[in-house]
Order: sequence, then C-alpha cells, then structure tokens
Amino acid sequence: MKRSDITYIAGSVFASLTAFFYCCTMWFSIRLPRYYPLEHTWKWVNEKGVPSQGWYGMQAFAFAAAGIVTLLVYLALRYLVPKDTELEPAQTRMLGVMASLIVVVCLGYMLYYEFGRWGVFGLMGL
Repeated sequence: MKRSDITYIAGSVFASLTAFFYCCTMWFSIRLPRYYPLEHTWKWVNEKGVPSQGWYGMQAFAFAAAGIVTLLVYLALRYLVPKDTELEPAQTRMLGVMASLIVVVCLGYMLYYEFGRWGVFGLMGL
C-alpha cells in the first residue's frame, strides 16, 4: 500500500477515534483526573464547590486511546497489507465521509451533553 494511502487512512482513523473516545468518557463515566486551576494541582476526585476542569483529562484519554489504535492500524497496514494494494477513489471518498460523519455526530453529542449539564436547554425553554 502506498505511503500516502496509509497516511490518509491513519489520519481518518485518528480523527474519528479521538471524537469517539472522548464521547466514551461521557457514555461510560470513565473516572479521569481533573485539573484544579486555583490550587494548580491534579486530583482524581471531583470536589464539590471547587472549580475544576475535567476537559483536560478527557482530552488526554481520547488522544492517547486514539493514538494507540491508530498506531496499530498503521502498523497493520504497513506490514500486513501487500505493497501493491491501492485505495480506489470510491474507497477514499467513503472513508472521508465516514470519518467526517463520526466526528460530526460525536461533536453533536458533546454539545448536547454539555448543554444539558450547564442548563442551556432549560434557559432556552426546551
């Protein structure tokens, strides 16, 4: 497989899996460290009444998990797929559409989840 095809597939996999694993932190309530900016420290607990930022831990988890899976996909494509294999234009388009669709759906869910937590829907009368 050509290096450009492998790079395209790996990039599509990484983008879509980063969004997916970020959503997994919300779906499965994965416990991750939170950053407390006033104390300049990280903690595994969510202290009530103290401002904290869980986004950093969620994003680190999503990037790390997507990076590991993308590395495995890259290695599989590089060493297990025959060198003369080429992506067809239709396959390239379909992969791009699927990756974009996954990212858009996951981003939509992230907005829905956060707006629900922040009470935005209540303010809008929904």
